[in-house]
Amino acid sequence: MDKPIGYWLKHLDALICADFERTLAGSGLTRRHWQVLNSLAAGPCRVDELSAALLPFWGAGAITLDEVLTSLRERGWVLLEGAEGAAGAEDGGARCALTPLGAEGRAVLAGRVGDTRGRLMDGVTAEQYLETVRVLSRMAANLESASPAA
Repeated sequence: MDKPIGYWLKHLDALICADFERTLAGSGLTRRHWQVLNSLAAGPCRVDELSAALLPFWGAGAITLDEVLTSLRERGWVLLEGAEGAAGAEDGGARCALTPLGAEGRAVLAGRVGDTRGRLMDGVTAEQYLETVRVLSRMAANLESASPAA
């Protein structure tokens, strides 16, 4: 534990990404696909709302939301309403929703993702997890509210 928090945050994120990659191997899907499917499980939403909700997770070089939505549409897992053409997500006002086939596919993946989460949480109590999230949230708020350097 002699390394700073930044090291552990980046290291853990890389490990989570690698574990998701192994978990989803063979499905033709990525962690980004899972995040979209999981978000849409809560109910239909506009593409711009989905984009805003997932923005913190999508770094430079990641597959785009348009690419994910197109892929999921081609599988028959997501329906885009008010969208023109195959990449219709360009219209942020378009609404997207899981199809019954998409809900079924998400349910299958949820079991595998649950195994990933189980590995991540092994030896960590619910209270420890909640405290970790609370502390990280506080640290983020501290830096977000800091005045910019002169």
